[in-house]
Amino acid sequence: MSSPRRPATAADLALVREEHRVLEDLLRRHQEALVGFEFGSALGELEEFSRRLRRHIRLEEDVLLPAYAELGQPPRGGAVRFFLEEHAQIQERVEELLASARGLSVGSTSRAGVVSLIEREARLKALLEHHEQREEKLLLGRLAAALAAAP
Repeated sequence: MSSPRRPATAADLALVREEHRVLEDLLRRHQEALVGFEFGSALGELEEFSRRLRRHIRLEEDVLLPAYAELGQPPRGGAVRFFLEEHAQIQERVEELLASARGLSVGSTSRAGVVSLIEREARLKALLEHHEQREEKLLLGRLAAALAAAP
């Protein structure tokens, strides 16, 4: 995380919220392709998810988290390091899932293999949901309040 290149704006908050929905949709489309044994499409959706996720995290770490840190003492569970640690965990899990998805092939991947991948993705989804809830309550909520109170 570096110091902010520019101040956080209401448009940044709206973009982060919209990206949460887009990322959720990409992961759903990836899983729909998986269950249809459309492995090329599944990989493409997951790769797009990964690209969008990296861009999303960059906005948070370069703009939003520095602005959030400037607001002073965070509430319990809202330290910047928690967000950064979760970002690292999320990215690590996505890389692991990408490696698995790249190994899928029609004819050699069993239904059980697809189910196993979807189960691992469910753990990623749970982490994402927890992270988004904390962001909404702490990061985005505090920034929105600060922006609304600014002259």
